[in-house]
Amino acid sequence: MKIPAFVERLPLSLREPVRYLIHHDNAVVFVVGFVFDMFTIQRIDSWLDLAIQFCYMVILTFLLVFQYREHRGAWAPPARFATIWTFNVEALHFFYGGLLSSYVILYFKSATGGRSVIFFLVLVVLLFVNEMPQIRRVGYRLRLGLYSFCVVSFLAFFIPIVVGRIGPLIFALAVLGAALIVWRVAGLLANHDEEPRAAQRRLFAPAAALLALISVLYFLKLIPPVPLSVQFQGVYHNVEKVNGTYTLTYEKPPAYAFWRHDSRPFHRREGDRLYYFARVFAPSRFHHQI
Repeated sequence: MKIPAFVERLPLSLREPVRYLIHHDNAVVFVVGFVFDMFTIQRIDSWLDLAIQFCYMVILTFLLVFQYREHRGAWAPPARFATIWTFNVEALHFFYGGLLSSYVILYFKSATGGRSVIFFLVLVVLLFVNEMPQIRRVGYRLRLGLYSFCVVSFLAFFIPIVVGRIGPLIFALAVLGAALIVWRVAGLLANHDEEPRAAQRRLFAPAAALLALISVLYFLKLIPPVPLSVQFQGVYHNVEKVNGTYTLTYEKPPAYAFWRHDSRPFHRREGDRLYYFARVFAPSRFHHQI
């Protein structure tokens, strides 16, 4: 992106950082979208949040299709929208950041360990690969791969919320739904190519590979069981339920570990029993045995 003239009038200490941010504006906008969703997302079954994520994906679909058509010379923005369209790449990264921040947060909430890091690593790899200059010639295929990640991530918890269950069949339905949507979008992108069907297959290939990888990760139990999420968990010396309220007994933590609210590490005494307690959130009208 061209450096605005006002940058040269900034103090020397600010000039280089601002230049750096402008040169990496796509990544900056991506992060802004990520942070924005971190502070606005509510609960996994919030219909407002689901509606926002759905709108994000509709906008992403629009941007992907028309960016590709502009790249192929098959479309140009109308004059009255030309100025706004100059920010289309930044908008794309903002909405990617907004969606993916939601998924990272929700999958981390659902995980009991570091399992959702797998999803985050897939995201980071796709993001950096998409930004590598030496493979810009396949950039649109990689963007469609990232788009497929967003679609399958959304369907992986949206479908269980709607049907009230999780399981291999439900997850397979999410992957199949994502594949059909991305295949259709690849077809919209390839409409103006000389060989539309061959172009559609080329565009769809990275998405298909990613969906296959996600399927493998699911059956290896490396994907958290969204929309269930662990709200609280810990190890205790005793757990009692009195009048519907749980009383948890744990060692008093040292002053420097004031945040600790369980007995980890567990110091066993003669006759002690170890209790593990977890509070799990599930959407309304949800049926699943843990």
